[in-house]
Amino acid sequence: YNAVFHCDTVQTMGHFPHDVTKLKVHFLVGAAHKLHGPKGIGFIYINHRIKIKPLIHGGSQERNMRGGTENVYGIVGFAKALQLAYAEMEIHKNHVQALKSYMMQQLLETIPGVDFNGETDPQKSLYTVLNVSFPEMEMGDMLLFSLDIAGISASGGSACSSGTDIGSHVLTGIGASPDRPAIRFSFSKFNTKEEVDYTVEKLKEICVSKVQA
Repeated sequence: YNAVFHCDTVQTMGHFPHDVTKLKVHFLVGAAHKLHGPKGIGFIYINHRIKIKPLIHGGSQERNMRGGTENVYGIVGFAKALQLAYAEMEIHKNHVQALKSYMMQQLLETIPGVDFNGETDPQKSLYTVLNVSFPEMEMGDMLLFSLDIAGISASGGSACSSGTDIGSHVLTGIGASPDRPAIRFSFSKFNTKEEVDYTVEKLKEICVSKVQA
């Protein structure tokens, strides 16, 4: 159909191997902060068969595609972050996947009525993210705030709707109840089993207090 295929790899770059010589894509983008690189730097791969015109003119930087001074520190930091991510990818994947699976098990055993949004098979899901729907409760919208007070970093809804007052169209699309608070937990190579235990214990305390309220 002569369609142009753009691939957003922000969530997977540095966590799964990517080879643009084998991927049949025309554009591919990624961001450094998702793999412990510096914030404010990303990249776009453009297949050599595709010809596009620049949106920002004024200089010959970035192969005449984007005028303006380049973020050299960001570029170097991104390259190093990718190098480190690929060098130890399998080790980190096993560690993070184990943390995610452990948290799922602990939540099921500790908090009645929790559900996991999306695919639960570790081979068919992003191993760095866990989205959980908790039981309906009084002031459920305060669950995320309570976690923040406890020193736990998490997000509400889905990645692209975090920070908004409207519900996630993604969660709605997969049939998640809008009346149940949904929290997204992200894992990295720096997280520990002890942190998971602390998070589950705090969630138990919060959920019990709000359900009883």
